[in-house]
Amino acid sequence: MTITQRVQQILSRLGVTKFFLILFASISIVQISCNKASEVGLNVQPSTDLLYVNYIDTTLLITRTVKEDSLRTDQNQLLAGYGLLGKYIDPVFGTSNSSIYTQVKLPTSISATSFGISPICDSIVLSLIYDAPCYGKKIRKIQTVNVYELLNGITAGTSYYSTDAMLNTGVDLANAYSFTPRPTDSVLVSGVKSKPQLRIPLNVAFGQNLLNNQSTGNLVNNATFQNFMKGFYITTENTTGLATNEGNIMRFLMGASSMTIYYHYTGKTIITSVKPINLQVDSTWYTNYVFSLGSVSRHQNFSHDYSTVSNIDLSSQLSSGPPSQNSTVYIQSMAGLKTKVEMPTLMDWVKNGAVAINKAVLTIKIDTSQATYLVDTFTRPTSLIPFGINDDGTSYVLPDYLSTPGWVDGNYNSTTHEYNLIISKYIQQILAGTRKNNGFYITIPHITAATTPSRVIIGGGASGNPYQMKLNISYTKLH
Repeated sequence: MTITQRVQQILSRLGVTKFFLILFASISIVQISCNKASEVGLNVQPSTDLLYVNYIDTTLLITRTVKEDSLRTDQNQLLAGYGLLGKYIDPVFGTSNSSIYTQVKLPTSISATSFGISPICDSIVLSLIYDAPCYGKKIRKIQTVNVYELLNGITAGTSYYSTDAMLNTGVDLANAYSFTPRPTDSVLVSGVKSKPQLRIPLNVAFGQNLLNNQSTGNLVNNATFQNFMKGFYITTENTTGLATNEGNIMRFLMGASSMTIYYHYTGKTIITSVKPINLQVDSTWYTNYVFSLGSVSRHQNFSHDYSTVSNIDLSSQLSSGPPSQNSTVYIQSMAGLKTKVEMPTLMDWVKNGAVAINKAVLTIKIDTSQATYLVDTFTRPTSLIPFGINDDGTSYVLPDYLSTPGWVDGNYNSTTHEYNLIISKYIQQILAGTRKNNGFYITIPHITAATTPSRVIIGGGASGNPYQMKLNISYTKLH
């Protein structure tokens, strides 16, 4: 059976009409003709006129570390539901601090009798459930946490950024609570072994005020409650006494976290016996009520103090001087640092005629000569991503990442200690004159940058170092 007969048989089984059989045959004839014509053309075309592929890795790259812009950190963007809290003095990157703005959720409606008769607050605890990662040395140091009640609510659907600050009462409900991070140690809660968590005792008067509002209507549903109690600002920014390479930035599972009021109230106890005795006496009942931190609006606030940086190389790059070439550059999450790359000689490749880019890969190597490149729990990001730069300085997603996001790589290779970013379409558009050559930023992908503390030291574009960043281009000259 011939190929054509076999195809006809298959198409017939699929219910394909004779029209499509004729169409398929026509396309096959045209394709065969084209292939034959191509073969004939190659036989007669002079070898000097044939298209050829070339390879270069000597494009000049000017690299420099710059401060990251603010990062969007509202809950609509951070679907993972993580919260970062803590302070850390990095031996290379300086001091970083992460704080949390969060609402609190009323799980059920509260009536005038929900908390019992004359409820009295015994204690109130804000419990933040640790997630496994913890940034910084594994030697834990004491930190101070403050919890302030917000004056304005967090509006669902609103975009919030890492630099956005919200007004608070200025009254510390945590009374500058001191704690030592213990992200892997289980705790006893009411005698029950529970997940590792940071338990922050809050002001009893605050808890009593919540109990007192059971009959005011402020707790009748979640909407009225969040209008009454706007939320919290949770921060460790006032922590003191940390030395270089001390402190931690911890990640918490906010959806599993909560605030619990422990209280007692007056109730009735009925006493009966076999005799016709039925007495009711007042008794004291001890119980608790749990407010959730899950399914609420929240956002992060990140701050970095680079004046504490002792690394002269990084300090000079962050100064306001003119662009210069660097052998080492730096990238940091939590809206910290990114690397700017410029390619001033890129257009030289088309001076002698147009070229077609087959593949352009930016190879980024971790500078493993740095003594501190592996000093932290989170040393390196799991992936990096490039963003183009507009004339006004804003960023845009490169065309390579819009069309084939699963093909552009960017993931860390633990064997070669490098990242490879495919930017073929971006380079082609610049060479074709359809996109300006303003350079691009290398940074950590947004969700990771906002939910995972990390940083990495990489080789810059300066030649003569074993960790040099290179743009590897394979291209075809067009005649």
